[in-house]
Amino acid sequence: MKSEAAKHYVQLLAIVAGTAVLFSLLWQVPYIFTVIGFSAWAFFGHLITADDDAPGGWSNPDGSLPFPWVELTVKGAVLAGLCAVAVFFPVVRSLGGAQ
Repeated sequence: MKSEAAKHYVQLLAIVAGTAVLFSLLWQVPYIFTVIGFSAWAFFGHLITADDDAPGGWSNPDGSLPFPWVELTVKGAVLAGLCAVAVFFPVVRSLGGAQ
C-alpha cells in the first residue's frame, strides 16, 4: 500500500515538474516562479475551500472526518520554503525562462 502511495506522489511530482518546465519555457519565466505559482495555487485553493472540509461542510457533511490541518500546514511550509529559496538564493531566479 505504501509503495502505491509513493508511486502516486512520484508521478504527481513528475507531472508538476514537467508542466513547470513547459510553462517556464513557453512564457519565458524562471522555473522557481512557475513552481511558486503552482504551490501558491495549491495552498490558497485549499485555504479558500477549507470550509468544505469542516464538519458540516460539502466534503464532510456528517463531521466524521478531521479537518486536514496537516495538509494545509505542509502546503504553507512548501510555499514559504520556495519563496525563501527565491529570495535568499538569487542564482535560482536566473534558471529557466528567458536566457
